[in-house]
Amino acid sequence: MSDDGGLCSCGLAILEPEGSVPLSGFSRELRGAPDVQRFRFPFPLRGDAVLPVHLVYSAARRTAEVKAVDLKVYRVEDVTSPCDAQARWVAWWRTSRPASARGFLAPRRVGRFPRPMPRFIAP
Repeated sequence: MSDDGGLCSCGLAILEPEGSVPLSGFSRELRGAPDVQRFRFPFPLRGDAVLPVHLVYSAARRTAEVKAVDLKVYRVEDVTSPCDAQARWVAWWRTSRPASARGFLAPRRVGRFPRPMPRFIAP
């Protein structure tokens, strides 16, 4: 990973090492591994709202788990590095969701208040 304006050589945000992370949601197996490493990186989960994403990685197990906000953990196996796990999570995030859900769309405003619909009374 090389520092180039906050981006890794792979084009993603640089992973920031963490001493501790909210471990709720991560597997006991991985968080209890003796070689576990913890990272975080900023990512726009929805539109322009950039939120921290946490990554827990074990080189011996070649496994990582990635968790964003209150979402379920995404487990990545057979990874070569934390950067590899990050890239695979980002690719999954971008392709697993419909384009309409990737950006925040505010409700349309038309400039008038909603009116109750007239009731149709059958003769």
